Amino acid sequence: MGKPVVERFTGFLAAERNASAETVRAYRREVERLQRFLREDGNAGDPEEPVVWSKVTASDLRRFFSLQFDAARRDTGEKIRPATAARKVSAVRTFLGFLVAHGEIDANPAVGIPAPRRAMRLPEFLPVDEMDDFLRGLPCGTLREKRDAAILELLYSSGLRVGELCSLRMRDLSIESSTVRVTGKERKVRVVPVGGKAVRAIGKYLAVRPPARGGEFRSGLDEPLFLNLRGNVGKETGRGISPRSVARILRERLDARVGAIGRHLSPHGMRHSFATHLLESGADLRAIQEMLGHASLSTTQRYARVNVSHLVRMYEEAHPLAVRPGNSRREGRGK
Repeated sequence: MGKPVVERFTGFLAAERNASAETVRAYRREVERLQRFLREDGNAGDPEEPVVWSKVTASDLRRFFSLQFDAARRDTGEKIRPATAARKVSAVRTFLGFLVAHGEIDANPAVGIPAPRRAMRLPEFLPVDEMDDFLRGLPCGTLREKRDAAILELLYSSGLRVGELCSLRMRDLSIESSTVRVTGKERKVRVVPVGGKAVRAIGKYLAVRPPARGGEFRSGLDEPLFLNLRGNVGKETGRGISPRSVARILRERLDARVGAIGRHLSPHGMRHSFATHLLESGADLRAIQEMLGHASLSTTQRYARVNVSHLVRMYEEAHPLAVRPGNSRREGRGK
């Protein structure tokens, strides 16, 4: 007997789509919810029987999504976020497309169901002076403090996605060349510079880092770079520290300095701060794109938000007709 269809689908996502572990789990969860709905709705004729996917219609899917969105509103008291709704639709559409590609159904009934448009909301970021104060104030006495400082310094220094940071192996770091080898989306590999402060913070952590436990590694170089305090490695992910733990570390360190910072920031906000500060300092947009691992330059432009005062200052310094202190617009034109 072959593998259940959901197992084959998640294997396809991981092996052929190179989807992250988080995406695989999220898509699987949505497909399993759809299965339960269809069984209860009578698609299989018997709730204990497998779903007959060839009988699923666009009307079935609309009812399923409607119930999902209504349930989310009842649970939270708020309308479901567009990004969450779009992920749910994408998971079901991808799954049914998988069935079409493997000849199990003739057409994808989810094709005509539109996904909500995601808001183009950018994450928060810290200005340069606040980021500098925050990182300089990080304690680094204990093992945990050294690890946390190394993580936060590297996030900002190299603009890594939190999943990329958690997936780093010892062999990916080169202290000698001050670089880190990063495996990004779709398994694309890039080499990113690591700043001097981050290199020193990582060196202090590595001096006290415990050996990894729970994983099978050919050598110490295959071990995850950042571990939890017990040194345990996740059996399913092969990771040491988790993205959720990194987010908690950042939140706790910011809260400890709330009087000085007065803000909250996500790990993605560290990445956004990295891009914004580079752009404000005159770095080439293509170089920033390469360091961030963006396939499209438009994505880099969206992340690298520049504040208005910086744009005005650049305009006044560069445009021949700009009004400068001591000059009038008319003087600029006359010459």
